[in-house]
Amino acid sequence: MNGIDGVLLDLVRKSAVEEEQGDFRRDGLLHCGRCGTARECRIEFDGVPVVVGCMCQCRTEESDAKQRQKERLEQFMSCQRLRAQGIQDPAVRQCTFSAAKGTKRIAQCRTYASRWEQMREQNAGLVFWGPPDGGKTYAAACIANALIDRGVPALMTSFPMILNSGWDKAEIVRQMKRFPLLVLDDLGIERESGYAMETVYFVIDERYKSRMPLIITTNLTLEELRRPKDIRFKRIYSRILEMCVPVHFEEQRMREEKAADKMRFAREVFG
Repeated sequence: MNGIDGVLLDLVRKSAVEEEQGDFRRDGLLHCGRCGTARECRIEFDGVPVVVGCMCQCRTEESDAKQRQKERLEQFMSCQRLRAQGIQDPAVRQCTFSAAKGTKRIAQCRTYASRWEQMREQNAGLVFWGPPDGGKTYAAACIANALIDRGVPALMTSFPMILNSGWDKAEIVRQMKRFPLLVLDDLGIERESGYAMETVYFVIDERYKSRMPLIITTNLTLEELRRPKDIRFKRIYSRILEMCVPVHFEEQRMREEKAADKMRFAREVFG
C-alpha cells in the first residue's frame, strides 16, 4: 500500500464513532444503547478490513425527521414568497377553503383547484358573475391560495392595479407569463379610456394566446357579457366567454352577515 492509500486508510479508521453512555459492543461492533442497532460496520478498503461509523436506527429516524422538518419549512417559506408576490392584499390572503362556508360554489371551486393540472392542460378558465356581495372574490381567492399552497404561482390583481403599475406591454407580458393562474378581480370598474380598453384586451388576448388559465370576477350580468351595449367591449367579452366558463354567484349579503355577527357578539359582551 502506497503512502496516499495509507493516509486514506487512517482517515477511514478514524471515522469510527465514539462510544456514548449506554452503548455496548456486540461481535466487535459498537451498538446504540437506545435502539440496539449497530453504530459501526465493517468494510474493506483496498482489501483491508476496517471498522467505520454508521447511523443506527434511532439516529437515522432523527436525521430523517429533521430533514422533513427542514423541507416543510422551506416549502412554507416558498409559499409565503409566492403569496406575497401574487396576492398583495393581506385580507385576500386569508381566503381559504378551510375557512369558507360549505356552499355549492365553494365545493366547485375546490374541485377546480384539486384538478388544476387538468384545468391548465385544457386552458379552462372561469368567470364569476353576479351582484356585489355574492362571494365571487372570496371564491376566486380560495382557488389562488390553494394553488399557492401547492407551490403553483398565482397572481390576483385587477385592471386598475395593472393600469396604475406603469408597465408597458412588454412588461405586462413578462409579468403575466410568470403566473400559471391569473385572477382578475372586478372586471368592469376600469376606466373606459382608449388606453384602458386596449390594455384590457391586450392582457386577455395574451392569456388566450399563451393558453394559460384565467379567472375573472365581475358584477356584470351574463347578458351584459354576451351582448354589451358598447361595441368596444364586444371583442373583450367575447374572448373572455371563449376562454372562461360562466359561473353565477347569487347575492349573499356577506358584509351584512359579518356586521350582524359582530353586533350579536357585542350584545353578548355588553348586554
